[in-house]
Amino acid sequence: MLIQPSTWDKQYTQGAWEVLKSPLEEKRFESVRNFIYKYAPGGDILEVGCGEGLLQRGMDRQLYNLFTGIDVSNVAILRTEDLWNAQNRYMSADMETWQPDSQRFDIIIFNESLYYASYPLELMTRYFSFLKPGGAIILSVYETPPNQQLLDAVEKLHPATEATITENERGRWHCRIYRYDK
Repeated sequence: MLIQPSTWDKQYTQGAWEVLKSPLEEKRFESVRNFIYKYAPGGDILEVGCGEGLLQRGMDRQLYNLFTGIDVSNVAILRTEDLWNAQNRYMSADMETWQPDSQRFDIIIFNESLYYASYPLELMTRYFSFLKPGGAIILSVYETPPNQQLLDAVEKLHPATEATITENERGRWHCRIYRYDK
């Protein structure tokens, strides 16, 4: 992990991530949700780097079976407490070392989180092993030159099944889905 958990906790406590609650972010979140509904209706979902659960808060609970969110920030996870129930579970965990129990997922989401990994390509490849056959990984990435290099490298290893771009006054986001057909 490039950034320590205590740094993430401090950022959440100081409100550094409040910007994600802006209506400007909704279009980006919606592109991720649309891929979930299209490729895994009624499925089991894992969001890696889920923060305060903003993606799941906007989801139709009739359209998925189980939502699991992991984030390295204890502060962020505590802010998901109102979402905890039999259908939604959240836990503090480092994405680089986390292992699911026997659970496998229909969709795994890296929503603005993969580029925080020490070795993002290796991490994404490891998470493919947590998918059910026919499952998919959704990757949402803010457009910067280094992030474009990451997207290009991912594309060489795992060509995207489908891609969308969302834009607002803050910039552009690439949302791509990668099927696992093994």
